[in-house]
Amino acid sequence: MKKLVLFCALLFLWGGMGFSQTVLYEDNLDSYTANSFLAVENPTWWTTWSNNPGSGEDIQVLTSFSHSAPNSGSADKTGGQSDAILKLGNKVSGKYEVSWYMYIETGKCGYYNIQHFQSPGIEWAFEIYFRTSGDFELVEGGNTIFGTYPKDTWYQCKHEIDLDADEIKLYINGTLVQTWPFSNEAQNPGGTLQLGGVDFFAGEKTGTGELPGYFIDDIYFAELESGNDPIIGVSPTSVSAWLVDGTTTRDLTVSNTGLSDLTYDVNVVYDLDVLKNSIVQPKENGYSVKKALSNISVAQTNGSTPAPISDASAQLHYDGDNNSAIGWNTPPVTVTVAARFPNAMTLPYAGLDLTSVEVFVNDLNAPPATNLMTLKIYGMGNTYEPGPILHEQTFTPMGMNWETITLTTPVKITGEDIWVGYQFTQTDADIFIPGTDAGPANPNGDFLSTGVGWSHLAPSLDYNWNIRANLNGNVAPHWLTVAPMTGTVPPAETDNLLLTFNAAGLSIGQYHATLKLLSNDPATPVLDVLVTLDVVGVGMNEVENLAVMVYPNPSKSKLNVTTNSVVKSIVITDARGMILYQGTNSSVDVSSFAQGIYFVKVETNKGTSNIKFIKN
Repeated sequence: MKKLVLFCALLFLWGGMGFSQTVLYEDNLDSYTANSFLAVENPTWWTTWSNNPGSGEDIQVLTSFSHSAPNSGSADKTGGQSDAILKLGNKVSGKYEVSWYMYIETGKCGYYNIQHFQSPGIEWAFEIYFRTSGDFELVEGGNTIFGTYPKDTWYQCKHEIDLDADEIKLYINGTLVQTWPFSNEAQNPGGTLQLGGVDFFAGEKTGTGELPGYFIDDIYFAELESGNDPIIGVSPTSVSAWLVDGTTTRDLTVSNTGLSDLTYDVNVVYDLDVLKNSIVQPKENGYSVKKALSNISVAQTNGSTPAPISDASAQLHYDGDNNSAIGWNTPPVTVTVAARFPNAMTLPYAGLDLTSVEVFVNDLNAPPATNLMTLKIYGMGNTYEPGPILHEQTFTPMGMNWETITLTTPVKITGEDIWVGYQFTQTDADIFIPGTDAGPANPNGDFLSTGVGWSHLAPSLDYNWNIRANLNGNVAPHWLTVAPMTGTVPPAETDNLLLTFNAAGLSIGQYHATLKLLSNDPATPVLDVLVTLDVVGVGMNEVENLAVMVYPNPSKSKLNVTTNSVVKSIVITDARGMILYQGTNSSVDVSSFAQGIYFVKVETNKGTSNIKFIKN
């Protein structure tokens, strides 16, 4: 019997030559209980388009058919339309094999696509339709290639993907079907050279009326040749400084231990006691309507409609006056439209509050359909999808008008990326709900999602959404600057960054920020460096001139203690006075501490300091 193999490396001679092959994932599905679901049983490798394991989107394990008995996975419309994602990790270099066996009964059809991003809906690398007739249609780069496959029997779908050569070879039942640039999108030549995931969708070719239903088994994913990815590193992993007044500097080294150039951008995010620990990670996946752009139509509105005059301290937006609106051809469809405001735009306004949002809503659904919409504000994600939700709020628009939504709870601007958008459902045909300007589109001003994966209006529709974020309040002191803010590091080399701390205008106390280094390292696309400034102040321990700092604060795992004198003792107690640590180590493991407030007593040869810290 075959065994489930996860992350096991196999070495062998391939074709008489010494190639190293690493099996990343191999699964005959036989270790799972019948009627279970893949995304529930194995979330490391599987999810669904809407990130809804165990739902009708999931692949169900059945014993009806199997290539290697007893189990296989079923994709059909029973209990919902299967739409399962095999997660391949956003690979950007190396050579890979992705294969599985497939079975399609007489009278049924099949379909799958490979996506450039693990989060689906952003770019299809290609699509393939297996028709009920026994013919298949491969769609890549705007071309359609025809062939045949065997019905009522198992056949292999095998893909050899060489990212360094930008090439994919597709084999169906052992026969080479086509070789083409893997960076191509299904409908267009040229796209993102990245291996993201496989979408097993129970879909049929539009207009055929065919019934989808197929089985998969013996899934195999291996690295045939290792990649030449960059690998980012930083030293130190956290930075601290203390000041009485004036400025001081610290060095931060960015290294590249990989095999290709590392590119990075530095984002400064201040901890302003509101949005702590912002998360930057790939989100999981969602679905409402596939191939959204081919399903969109445009309506000119009645002339150019200017936005209302705002009395905000600052306004973030890309759009001009309202000029058009967008509709979907096959409702019902739930859509989120959004604009991304990156660190370069938000950092100058760190300390202000996002207090209201202005959007132009054109048409409305006819009664009795609901027109309730939801304002959505997201935190920092990456360049193609947002991070966590920071604020949601429903509103009911008037239609054919600019709407101003005042936030019930303002969102603090910290310097992290902010995504601002709104979600609506179009239930009627031939209406056009979200307003746009006349363009040209800014790459950050035209995001849309019909699930969780995000795409753009452009280049097909060269507009920006009418979305404007109003900021009010006072800018917080910007006590940290970094130079340079961007760079390229060749393999085996380093870049030196200079961090400048400025205590001007700061009260005595501790200040925190996070440097988020966004890079092209696929394993670590975002690397956080915690930064702490302790403003000591004249008159505080004036005689001894003692400075003590603990960081990061709050802390999840390690608590570091640094001082300008010799440590004699460190004691950590809880709120009841119980001693949880006593010693002289400058780095203390607090991961086992319960969440709450603790006190650090640091005794040095210059005196004693008592500092409060929070365990989160």
